[in-house]
Amino acid sequence: MFFQETIFTISWLSVIIIIVIIYVIAIFIAVWVYNDAKKRDMNAAVWLLIVLLTSCIGCIIYLIVRE
Repeated sequence: MFFQETIFTISWLSVIIIIVIIYVIAIFIAVWVYNDAKKRDMNAAVWLLIVLLTSCIGCIIYLIVRE
């Protein structure tokens, strides 16, 4: 019984860690897009919101559209 509870706890802990890592990567990508858009005199705040809301798709669109 204890072994099953330990595996269940470890699996949930792994899921939580993976989700946190995904969010941290998404935030780093959004910050990079914001800084890059600001350097290129684009509307950085709009691109930040687009990337935060759509994640990888927004980043790909930004890479295609950027000046």
